[in-house]
Amino acid sequence: MIRKIQQLAIPLLLLLAATPILKAQSSPSLLVVYDDYSGKRTGLTYWKNGETIQLTDGTTYAGASAIAMSGNDVYVAGYQNNLAGEPVATYWKNKEAIKLSDGKTYAKANGISISGPDVHVIGNDGSQAVYWKNGAATSFGEGTKLYALSVSGNDVYIAGCRANDQGEYVATYWKNGNEKALTDGKKSAEANAIAISGNDVYVAGFTIDSAGREIAMYWKNGKPVVLPDGCRANAIAISGNDIYVAGIDRNEAGANIVVCWKNGTAVRLTSGNEAAGAGVKVITVAGNDVYLAGYLDGIATYWKNEKPVSLNDITGGITGMVVR
Repeated sequence: MIRKIQQLAIPLLLLLAATPILKAQSSPSLLVVYDDYSGKRTGLTYWKNGETIQLTDGTTYAGASAIAMSGNDVYVAGYQNNLAGEPVATYWKNKEAIKLSDGKTYAKANGISISGPDVHVIGNDGSQAVYWKNGAATSFGEGTKLYALSVSGNDVYIAGCRANDQGEYVATYWKNGNEKALTDGKKSAEANAIAISGNDVYVAGFTIDSAGREIAMYWKNGKPVVLPDGCRANAIAISGNDIYVAGIDRNEAGANIVVCWKNGTAVRLTSGNEAAGAGVKVITVAGNDVYLAGYLDGIATYWKNEKPVSLNDITGGITGMVVR
C-alpha cells in the first residue's frame, strides 16, 4: 500500500477574518488562474489585468491548474468534465479548448509550458502519469505523480515522485524522459517544482526525516539543500545568482504559515492565525519584484514583495501565475 502523504489543500471552510489585504490593481503583465469556491461565477475563468476572462460556459464543471504565455497567446491547463461527469484533461489556447484525453477515465492536466511551436503538458489519464507534447501522450506509468514542468531549449524537465516497492515515494525529476532519483526511498519525499538556469537544475520539494517530520528543501544538480523554518517547498525561481523558494511551515496547531526563502533565508508572510488558512503554490521574479501566489484567509491572493494583494472577491486560491 502506497503511503499517503498529507497534501497541502485549500480549506473548504471559507471564513473571512479581518486580515488587512490590499485589493488587486490592474497590471499590463499579470495573469492568474485559480480555484474559485465563491459560487458567484459560471464556468471556468482566469484573471487578466483585473478582468475576469471566461473559458467555459458552466454547462459542466471545469478547473485550471497552470497558465503560460507565448507572444500574445494565453494557454491554460486543467480539465473539463464531460456530460458523463468524467474530467477530461484539457488545455485552452486563447479560449479554444484542446482535449488531451478521451473522457473514458479521470484525467487532468496540471502543468503547461510553451517552447516555440510546441505545447508541453503534464498530468494524468486514469492511473497513468502522462506527458503530452502537441497532444501526443507519453505514459510515465502508475505509482508516479508529475507536478511541475520546465522546458529549456530542446530539453524537457519534469518534477514529481515515483513509488518504490516499499510504498515510499522517491523525489524524482526527468530530463527528456530519463529518470533521476533525488532521494534514497527510505522515507517518502516529493519534488514539487523545477527551474533551469544555464546548466543547473533546481528542484524544490520536501522529505520526511527519521522522526516523521516534513523538511522543506531544494536540490541543485541533485545535491540537497535543507531550507530552515519550513516543512514544504512548493515553488522555485532563479534570478541571476539568487534562489527564491516558496513554501510553508506549520505552527504547533498544524496551521500553515507561508514562507519565502531567498538564498536560504526565510521570511514568514503569514501568521498561522488566519481563520480560513493560508497557502502558496507559485513564485516568480520579474525584474526587482518577487511574486508569490496562493490564498490568504480563504481569498485568492498574491504577494508582491511580501505585501498581500487579494483578487477582489475570488474566494479560493491561485494555482498559476504569469508576470510579464
